[in-house]
Amino acid sequence: MRLVADRLLKAAGLDPADDITPVPVGIDTMPVRLTQGQLDAFFWSGGLPTAAVQELSERFDIRLVPLEADLVAKLQAATGPTRFYRSAMMPADAYPEAQQGQSVPTVAVANLLVTTDRTDAAMTEAFTRTVINSRDRIGREVHAAQLVDLRTAIYTDPLDVHEGAKDYYRSVKP
Repeated sequence: MRLVADRLLKAAGLDPADDITPVPVGIDTMPVRLTQGQLDAFFWSGGLPTAAVQELSERFDIRLVPLEADLVAKLQAATGPTRFYRSAMMPADAYPEAQQGQSVPTVAVANLLVTTDRTDAAMTEAFTRTVINSRDRIGREVHAAQLVDLRTAIYTDPLDVHEGAKDYYRSVKP
């Protein structure tokens, strides 16, 4: 998360080395530190809703800071990996206490399953089918799995979709 946070701060015109004091802790301790006044803010990346943020929003008055499309456009205009970041909207019901019925603009960074073109197409198709069919069960343990969506799973730029995965997506296309 630190890498993405630094990139966002730089795109917003801040110097992560001089303008903030980073605290290298995880989502499991950030909310507690925020409520104790040990942090002013924190970045996190995870499936929606993330339990720790959900609990924090239910107990304390917090604000989710919008990461507007113009900030994402600055990231995309840069050379390097940030050009693959995209704008997204946090649904209004993700953290209802904090969002007050409003969607919040944010940045999305893709999570990809990666293999080589040497991997058997039938095995890749079966694996893709299993992941899609099991996303709710897997998602109880790995939040990012909850976000697997057939409408967006084919967007893997800069990587090509494996032929076996393409076969699966074609087979379920309405």
